[in-house]
Amino acid sequence: MSKLTPIDLSFLLLETPSRQMHMAAYQLFKLPAREKNTFIPKLLRAFRNSEVAKPFNQKLKWLDKGVASWEPADVDPNFHIRHLAVPAPGRMEDFFQIISFLNMPLLDRARPLWECYVIEGIEDDQFAVFIKVHHAMIDGMGAMKLFDLSLSRSATDKSINSMWMPFDKEPRSKRPGGGKPQVQQLLARLGKLPTDLLQMGASLADLGAQNLRLKPSAASLPFGAQKTLFNHTASSSERRYANCEMSLARVKALAKATGTTVNDVVMTLIDNSLHGYLKEHKATTNKPLVAVMAMTVRSEGDTASVGNQASIELVSMGEPKAALGQRLQQMHASTSGVKSRSSKLPKSVRSLYSLLIFGSATLPDMAAAFKAIPSGNLVISNMVGPKDQRYLAGARLTAFHGCPIIPPGAGLNVTFVSVHDTICLSVGSVPEAMDNPYRLTRLILESLDELERISMPKKAAKRAPRKKK
Repeated sequence: MSKLTPIDLSFLLLETPSRQMHMAAYQLFKLPAREKNTFIPKLLRAFRNSEVAKPFNQKLKWLDKGVASWEPADVDPNFHIRHLAVPAPGRMEDFFQIISFLNMPLLDRARPLWECYVIEGIEDDQFAVFIKVHHAMIDGMGAMKLFDLSLSRSATDKSINSMWMPFDKEPRSKRPGGGKPQVQQLLARLGKLPTDLLQMGASLADLGAQNLRLKPSAASLPFGAQKTLFNHTASSSERRYANCEMSLARVKALAKATGTTVNDVVMTLIDNSLHGYLKEHKATTNKPLVAVMAMTVRSEGDTASVGNQASIELVSMGEPKAALGQRLQQMHASTSGVKSRSSKLPKSVRSLYSLLIFGSATLPDMAAAFKAIPSGNLVISNMVGPKDQRYLAGARLTAFHGCPIIPPGAGLNVTFVSVHDTICLSVGSVPEAMDNPYRLTRLILESLDELERISMPKKAAKRAPRKKK
């Protein structure tokens, strides 16, 4: 039995029927040509007869004073793994309605906090594996790594795995001090604590100096964002979703041509489109938008750690009236500054700082006085998926999309993940903040074309459709 960390516990304590704190995503696959009638039954049998590994075989046990821990639990496969079908003709619009409906209810806290739905009957001989997992169990990057481990690299590999199953791992090298008795390990950690506190204090003093204008601003400060349409929070459990795909090669080419990064380019496209959306709704802002953004602190190759291995940062985006090319350079400068500052802090200090940021972001939901001074305007998440084509028992992965979680104090979340040669971008919103997320995805694709025309005019000219004579 292990206690939850403060960040993991916060995802449970802040959850309400109108504020779900679980993550949800779906993988879309193409049915193998020779198994169109037999593949789904075979997949369901394998899923329901599989062994369930940690943390998916644990449930909550509440202790005194709002503290919780994980305890072992029996997993009922018929409850956690379910089978649905999209009505004929299997349109994607109908599939998205099913996903929206499935994602609304909270997970049952008397059971392990996850569910899986195998959804067949989707157009073009496709099926989906839709999974809900509570954010208290694992962070987005950890979930992505488990998703990837469950898929094979070859179409001829017929093995069936999923993220809740155990995986064979290479022996991990012993960490320094791994053989020490627990008391010695605790003393070693206590001995390091004053240094961590000093670094945390120095960081807070630095932010305070920025707030007093004694130093130039190197980071966005809590309660420093201007309230916008996107800060309207949920009054019900209703959520709206939309997604789009972009060529990873196109985005990489833009990053190379402009001396920026893939993350900078995509965030700029999002930022430019958000201002376009506000303009269309006659709700413009005169200050840069601020994104609440998670940055992983998970060690390279770490797939074993459960819970959340990420820090939370406030990232100031481009000036409202900046030209698109100028906006990209502003974004690059902002993200570079955040990464530089954050990389100098030890993981323990980053975790504490994340709690401060997370706490400041939740206050508008709890106290009306803070609604006018939000810390951020939206949440943006960036994850790296598999670089090569993936398969599930011979079924080719065609897309991966999340149903972005809407956290406290926000009404909009944009998540993007690179999968093979594609960037899959997903938008989740409450209707009060963005009633038409599909429109935002169209603006993002238009911004991509525009940025390519500005930064790579020769390549953009080749892409432009020829006029008919």
